[in-house]
Amino acid sequence: MNILGIDASNKGLLIALKNNNSIHYKENFEKNSGSYIVSLIDMLLKENNLNIDDIDLFGCTIGPGSFTGIRISIASIQGLLFHRNKYVVPVISTEILFNSYNGIHKKSKIAILKRARVDAAYVHIFENEKTIFEPNLVSINDLKDIIQNSYLLGDESIYFKEKLHLDNEILTADYSLNAFVNYIEQNKDKAIPAKDLKILYLQKPLAVENFEKKNKIQIDNDIYN
Repeated sequence: MNILGIDASNKGLLIALKNNNSIHYKENFEKNSGSYIVSLIDMLLKENNLNIDDIDLFGCTIGPGSFTGIRISIASIQGLLFHRNKYVVPVISTEILFNSYNGIHKKSKIAILKRARVDAAYVHIFENEKTIFEPNLVSINDLKDIIQNSYLLGDESIYFKEKLHLDNEILTADYSLNAFVNYIEQNKDKAIPAKDLKILYLQKPLAVENFEKKNKIQIDNDIYN
């Protein structure tokens, strides 16, 4: 099975390709890395003598993470697969980070924190290798209680540990290409048509919130997704 995955939820852009049981990838960490998605995919496919129709399954991160990066990656894959009968697995970015960790505390209570706004964090908590707290936006004021007795995983967790003087121990894990590609393959039953791919909104964009306040209305997230 040929698999192509796009992850633009973190700093930069990653395109991963599984072909003949080998994984190949392209990365870009420039400021506007999202604009390189299509060209990097084209380059990666050509280097492996493939075209977009040779890909059996696609994956794309939908959050939590960079709104801009995720929006551009979703739009890119929807454009590439327009009028093609191809399916895409929506990828949760925090699942990839958790699956990338294989240390001795794997079955312990592990919280992954990602930066959101100055007064909040994205939080996803696992225990016994299962989700016990779905990805959600948590206020800084409530964070200590929610992540109590948890190990913290990931570089962004360090920011919160220092900012809030947390006692939680930090775990480290390098992003795993295998974890990313395996997630897509193992969740192929959750694949959906590209046109139905939507960002995982854990908070409304500031532009939407400001519009709501100005006009004293509430906009359903299906409208701006």
